[in-house]
Amino acid sequence: MKGVKRTKRFRHEKIRELIISRDIKTQESLLEDLNRHNVRVTQATLSRDLREMGVTKTPKGLGKFIYKIAQIEPTATERDLKDKFINFVRDIKIAGNLIILKTPPGEAQGVARVIDIASIGDILGTVAGDDTILLIANTKLSARRVLSLFKDLISQK
Repeated sequence: MKGVKRTKRFRHEKIRELIISRDIKTQESLLEDLNRHNVRVTQATLSRDLREMGVTKTPKGLGKFIYKIAQIEPTATERDLKDKFINFVRDIKIAGNLIILKTPPGEAQGVARVIDIASIGDILGTVAGDDTILLIANTKLSARRVLSLFKDLISQK
């Protein structure tokens, strides 16, 4: 039986319910669960929904990651930032006041979310794709300070 197109609010509630009720490791798995619950959604829409809802991948056990819903009042500690960088950031480059971070496929949005909620003063904002984050700093000097902070986080592997 084909899924029925539902409202965004209904989809978000179903996604939240599924993520809270069990450990979901991949978007594909979540997409299958939604289809089983008669909710038709494309991968692109699901990806957008997850980003809008503040869903991130968090460590669970050794080398395993699951989706979690962000808190209503998100906060990120230095430990959260360090964990994301150690587990997901593969490369960092700087160009003027721009910093580019590379992650494994599907991880950029989770890393960008933690950067955003960490409220690092020198950062104006982030834009995340699938495996790349564009970070915009206030100035070239700010970008160098942020780059130094990020490199320190990665070096603690």
